[in-house]
Amino acid sequence: MTTVDGPFSGSIHELAARANVPVALVEELAERGVVTGEDERAIGRLRLLHSWVQAGLPLEAVLELVDQRKLSLAFLDTPAMATAERLDRTFEQWSRERDLPFGVIADLYVALGLEPPRSSDRVGEDDAVLIDLLAAFEGVGAPQQAVLRLYAVYADSLRRLAKAEAEFYEAHIEGRLRDSGLDEEQLMRFGSEFGARVNELRERSISMVYRRHREHVWFEHAIGHVESALDDSDVEARVPRPPAICFVDLTGYTRLTEERGDEFAAETAGRLSTLVKDISRRHGGRPIRWLGDGGMYYFRDPVAAVLAGLDMVEAAPAVGLPPAHIGIHTGPVISQDGDVYGRTVNIASRIASAAEGGQVLVSAETAETTSASDDPEAVRFEPLGAFALKGLADDVPLFRALRRTPT
Repeated sequence: MTTVDGPFSGSIHELAARANVPVALVEELAERGVVTGEDERAIGRLRLLHSWVQAGLPLEAVLELVDQRKLSLAFLDTPAMATAERLDRTFEQWSRERDLPFGVIADLYVALGLEPPRSSDRVGEDDAVLIDLLAAFEGVGAPQQAVLRLYAVYADSLRRLAKAEAEFYEAHIEGRLRDSGLDEEQLMRFGSEFGARVNELRERSISMVYRRHREHVWFEHAIGHVESALDDSDVEARVPRPPAICFVDLTGYTRLTEERGDEFAAETAGRLSTLVKDISRRHGGRPIRWLGDGGMYYFRDPVAAVLAGLDMVEAAPAVGLPPAHIGIHTGPVISQDGDVYGRTVNIASRIASAAEGGQVLVSAETAETTSASDDPEAVRFEPLGAFALKGLADDVPLFRALRRTPT
């Protein structure tokens, strides 16, 4: 049996299994001296070269470019290219131990957009984590298809993140270096050195942002339970002077993105952000979240929220923006780490979705609070009837806010 010298001191089959590549490729590369069993570097090289071969690139030509120092494998030494350790269990064994059919595990990888493993492949440490989470969901009775859809959301979001990182690096770092005269081999070596400096920071930053957003979402979930319990009880829990939440969005933003491209969409979103942040600040509001084509704003005074909303829809066309539409709801909110949560936020978002371009729609609570303010003559409200809003059991009466014309 052919062996590979070095720290592995094991068979070609062992190395191929750890790298999850064909044995024939390992044999050929071992004979050429490309693979010498140098721990994770050997596995990384095998995976990279296998991906190049699968892409249709001739192995002979690729290796010749490496020999001529026109290509570099140096970036394989960065943490981003580290390969998880393979365990001494096959997927078939792991599935039996977790009481999960192997077919379900294969479906999991399809949902992730990855090539399904063979039942005889050895499980990697990261594979084990994915499968154990799947087993945990199934253990509490979550529908299998719903779990796979959740995994698909994970994969889609992270794929977009990885793609955005690569596009950012290529456009704003690598492109500049290429223009300065660096060749491909130098670019790959620079990428290796830069990756070694930033990869851990990048992954920790992503993990931190995810944890913070996860905490916010689950706080909101818990608040929903409290609000439901209050609704079902006779406990009085009214806020004497509740704040208002305002959602603003651009009408037709998605269509504009498709027609005019991402750069135009980003420029449009930037102009909207500048406009509405300035208006909200002048009316005593503060931005909470910015969502690309719109955002959420907190106003301590509902009257100020309505006046700011009217200013926003009037000013947007004047600066060349598509029509804006706005939803406002008044009620108690919970604040945490600069964000706000609760039913008031959800209802305001749903009201904004019901508004048409140029409209400021408000709830009955907002109309009532504003009409009872010290300046009830500033605006008037046109009743539009009750609307069925997504996620709400009962129809919600909505009103259109309008400025009162001078008498």
